[in-house]
Amino acid sequence: MRDYLLVLILPLLLYAAIRKPYLSVSFWIWSALVPPFLWAYGGISTSVRWNFLFAVVTLASFAINKINKKPPSSAIFVLAVIFFIHATISSLLNNGNGPIVWFRYDLFWRTLLLFFFVSVVLRKKIHFEAMAWGITLSFATLAMIDGAKFLASLGGHNIFGLTPSFNDNNLSALAALMCIPIVIFLARQYHHNFYFRNGLYAIAFFNVMFVLGSNSRGAFLGLIIFCIAYWFKSKSKFRDGFFMSIGGLVALLILSDEWFNRMETIGSADEDSSFQGRLKSWKLAILMAIRHPFFGGGFDSTFINRNTANSLILDWESLSWIPSDTLSVGDPIFVAHSIYFQVLADHGFLGFFWYGLLVLVTLKTLNRLAKTGQVFWQTNLAEMLRLSLFAFLSAGAALSSAYNDLFFSIVGMTAALSAVVDSQIKEKENVRADIMRRRAGIET
Repeated sequence: MRDYLLVLILPLLLYAAIRKPYLSVSFWIWSALVPPFLWAYGGISTSVRWNFLFAVVTLASFAINKINKKPPSSAIFVLAVIFFIHATISSLLNNGNGPIVWFRYDLFWRTLLLFFFVSVVLRKKIHFEAMAWGITLSFATLAMIDGAKFLASLGGHNIFGLTPSFNDNNLSALAALMCIPIVIFLARQYHHNFYFRNGLYAIAFFNVMFVLGSNSRGAFLGLIIFCIAYWFKSKSKFRDGFFMSIGGLVALLILSDEWFNRMETIGSADEDSSFQGRLKSWKLAILMAIRHPFFGGGFDSTFINRNTANSLILDWESLSWIPSDTLSVGDPIFVAHSIYFQVLADHGFLGFFWYGLLVLVTLKTLNRLAKTGQVFWQTNLAEMLRLSLFAFLSAGAALSSAYNDLFFSIVGMTAALSAVVDSQIKEKENVRADIMRRRAGIET
């Protein structure tokens, strides 16, 4: 039934997308985070390349519609372009296993293309709301379903990876955590509509349940940081503190002793085998960056290419000041286990600098927009994007997801929002200056 429904609504979605570029971008992120065939469980819709189709339609819609096609003149956009160029060079100079490197690069440039259209197309409130709906009706809704199952089963439901991009419990928890502020943004936008407001808050609540049910220690730490940051920035601390307490009580009632035992290992990470595995990956990433400080090894070559890893292990003792177990030649190493060390290994110290600068400028811009936004929706969006970025930076410290679509969409939305706010501020200043000139002319 759902399969036929998806196929039937596809022409309507394509028609809307070709008419309105902001809708095509929203459909793009909707299909990128959760491939629509996951909603259908097989059938005709699984043969449709939804994400590719919406990407092509976005290109066509952008070309034929009369909209401002000028990229935002912001440091965020410039830094994203620089990082893209740097990643291209690091891929060309890859340190072995070229097919894997170029496969990852293929995914990366598509993500940067989405970033480009997000930052260029979104210019009105309805544009940003449509983008937020695309995120909410994709991963946030899928995570809500599993979060509801986890609550209904009193903690018995097992949560695994939900999508190809977020393909294990840890990565899926990271994505759900990043979605929560976006959902809250929409709930605040519809504060006069009882059903929309509370329905959206319910999605956010079940995403919290999803994060808790994932058994991800990194995501749990990210959730704590998110709650603290949200409460400190809240204008209704008593109300929000009350609802957070209710959520905490619900969690205490359904979470198992095994869950608490797992979370307690955070305090003794140096004795945990999982953490030792992360330390080994991080040291390997540092060794790659030392060997190739400007461009690193290329996407994933540090960990996927066995010959490269074995070569780096020969220099293991040069980092003996970092306490960890010994990594021997032939020992399995799979991923970087950190967005920071992932970028460091893939693109070297220089690439890490560009990536870190992009993140810092985005955060600084969001801090400014939260204060200088001209209307409620602008400050609301800036605050929630900032919380989503906080969640990514905290939970991502132990996960390899540095280039995901959701992160670069948040960065793109920040660049677009900055262009909107700055334009309105400049327009007000021009009006004020014009009034002052007229008054000066009358007085003389």
